[in-house]
Amino acid sequence: MKLSKLTSSIILITVISLSLTGCGVSKNKYEALLNERIALEEKLNLLTKSRDALRSEYENLLKDKMDLASKAETLMNEKNALKGEYDKLLDEKVSLKAAYDKVSAPKEVKEAQTKAAKK
Repeated sequence: MKLSKLTSSIILITVISLSLTGCGVSKNKYEALLNERIALEEKLNLLTKSRDALRSEYENLLKDKMDLASKAETLMNEKNALKGEYDKLLDEKVSLKAAYDKVSAPKEVKEAQTKAAKK
């Protein structure tokens, strides 16, 4: 009985010590998995930084687009205002030309009649 208790104790101690120390295969496997995890975490950090950089660049491009759109709208408003001024001046010119033609037409007619009479 003492012998069986002693044998079972030795087996139990051996099993516990082996489980605590582990075998070389599982230790190598653990280290390989740990290294793989570290590599994947580094890739994740790199991809996260790249994503953040792309997001920032996208936001800057969007701001530039909005600025250009507002500048284009301002230029179109200026163009329309200048076109309105041009049309207004053109109408004034046409009306002044018509008024001038009314005033100066009789003189031209008289000159034409004078020339015709001299011939």
